[in-house]
Amino acid sequence: MGVLQTAVERFVQIVKDKGLLDEYVKIKMRPLKPEEAIGKPSRDDYPLLKGKEVLVEATFLNSKGQAFTDEPSDFEGTIEDVISLPLDRSRNRAVVVASINAVLRHLDMTWGTVHCKDTEPEECAEEMMERFFRRWGENTTLGLVGLQPALAEAAIRVFGKDNVLISDMDEDNIGKKFEGVEILDGRIHSIEVVERSFLGLITGSSVVNGTIDGLLEASKRNNKNRIVIFYGTTIAGVASLLNLNRLCFKAH
Repeated sequence: MGVLQTAVERFVQIVKDKGLLDEYVKIKMRPLKPEEAIGKPSRDDYPLLKGKEVLVEATFLNSKGQAFTDEPSDFEGTIEDVISLPLDRSRNRAVVVASINAVLRHLDMTWGTVHCKDTEPEECAEEMMERFFRRWGENTTLGLVGLQPALAEAAIRVFGKDNVLISDMDEDNIGKKFEGVEILDGRIHSIEVVERSFLGLITGSSVVNGTIDGLLEASKRNNKNRIVIFYGTTIAGVASLLNLNRLCFKAH
């Protein structure tokens, strides 16, 4: 059973136990404009600002949950409507993941479900790499799955370009160099990036784009002691349900 399906099953049990499944409480969902989602950061190369990805937001009572997707949509319905959606489309996975984030945030069972803004992405990246350096030292090999520019820049500065691998699915990025590191095609090389790294730092949107299962399997291959950490708000609820490692220092 896949990661998201397992998380949904656990989520269903929680909402049943809380009596939320039978309540007619609507989840309203909409795509956010870039400035709503990330504010005005100091750099302009984030996927949100380039229009490559959209952040969708679900609202459950007074709590919000978000998810990155390349297939945004509006949605309104009950929790039962959400969990009835088939998980074979990115659109549906985004609705499910954002909704899980909003509901679990309402129940105080997860944290950091709203994206950071303005200078916070850079601040998060600095803190993250400083912690990695203190924990594992300068010779750490780090594989970044999903080009988050602030994280990539900080990783290369701290560990050096020879110790950093990057993969991404944006065709505009593939084959280009970022601070001296070639960006590999994520559709082909993300598994390799994880396998070749001691620390795999993986975008939480992998739970929406359908790649998370293969990446986690790769991290365990050949009995290597690889570390996998997910970053971002998208995977907040799923990470809490399944006890996955997640860092997101400036999320709200």
